[in-house]
Amino acid sequence: MPEVRVIIPEDLDRALDALIRAGFAGNKAELTRAAITHFLSTIPTQLPKGYDVETAFSPDGRVFQLEYAVEAVRRGGTIVGVCCPEGVVLAKELRKVDPLEITPNPFFKIFELHESIGIVYCGLQTDGYNIVEEAKKQVELLKKEEDEADIETLVKNMVLFIQPFTQRKDVRPLGVALIVGGIDSKNNPRLFLLEGAGGVKENKACAIGLGGEESIGILKGGYKADLRLEEAIGLAIKAALREAKKPENVLVATIDAKTKAFREVTLEEKERMWRQIFP
Repeated sequence: MPEVRVIIPEDLDRALDALIRAGFAGNKAELTRAAITHFLSTIPTQLPKGYDVETAFSPDGRVFQLEYAVEAVRRGGTIVGVCCPEGVVLAKELRKVDPLEITPNPFFKIFELHESIGIVYCGLQTDGYNIVEEAKKQVELLKKEEDEADIETLVKNMVLFIQPFTQRKDVRPLGVALIVGGIDSKNNPRLFLLEGAGGVKENKACAIGLGGEESIGILKGGYKADLRLEEAIGLAIKAALREAKKPENVLVATIDAKTKAFREVTLEEKERMWRQIFP
């Protein structure tokens, strides 16, 4: 058996001698063996291995923690955004609600960040709400510094907030995706998709979440550059629901390019459009 020699402080050496005299062990080697055995028994039998325990690149260039964040988003309810010349539409699919849950849920909705900007998220609820609250703070800062909250500047600031979560070892990536829509300082409707895993892009229409791929197919089939706002609302509802579910299963909000006003679409409006979409 290989021999290992170590140097220990004098006070610890005296403590070991005292334990031996008290009969806890025959010698220091037995004490050391017992201490190591006890330490190993406190460690999980399956130690995490590989590159998925922290935000680091694997040899083939993958970051597994970011892939896990993407998977968390895919398990969330579908969110949809549609941009047209008359404004922007945001929609959110409502999953089956626990009968004991109080509705509407203040953490699960389409949020108004500014009179001309809205935001909706899917994925981990607390992660999404955390980013929404940060976005509200950024809006207030922009209003103080520039007298208005421009949507493009806001999105850039949100990217700077999200990015550190994709590389720091002491935090995990945010398991959330967000769609930000609104009217910019030049009165142009704008729509952005941000992902906690690091992606950001501007879109004419977009969808992400549990039914994201199917919803994107619906958007591609129905989108036109000259959509009217009401037509965009109908397309967003169809993409969010994907099938003839009840109209109360979707939340919809618009930002009108003329008025620059955020507005939640009423249940009566959704029911009327639902009958047109699913006759």
